[in-house]
Amino acid sequence: MGKHEQALVEFPEFRRFMLIGGLNVAIFYGLYEGMYYLSAGLEHRAAMSWIIAYSMGSIVAHSTHRLFTFRSSVPIEHSLPTAVAIYGTTLIISTFSEVILIEILEWHHRLAWLINASIFGILIYVLLRHFAFPTRLSEDE
Repeated sequence: MGKHEQALVEFPEFRRFMLIGGLNVAIFYGLYEGMYYLSAGLEHRAAMSWIIAYSMGSIVAHSTHRLFTFRSSVPIEHSLPTAVAIYGTTLIISTFSEVILIEILEWHHRLAWLINASIFGILIYVLLRHFAFPTRLSEDE
């Protein structure tokens, strides 16, 4: 067992997810704030910033979770399309949530971001763990 594999075994998966997830959230938030700043004056500013930051952040998140979080032996041919489906579906749902929270309920855009990032972060962990990075694939996969 190599050094990388040994370190993964000694540090429980959910803790790795929280640590790596914290880094990913910081990147996502930085992207969001940057997009929000750059899109001053545009209609649906917060939702557009959410969509762009979420999409870019998902690429970073998939890479870091594949490398550091999950001890899954599934090939990238399985994990990548599954993760794209997960991130794509949650992007659509969370964007609707952003619009409802900000434009209908008139919440502050940062509070809406925090609520959505928290709820969808937990949901994404569960979905990635069970579908994109399962411990092992069935015999016919």
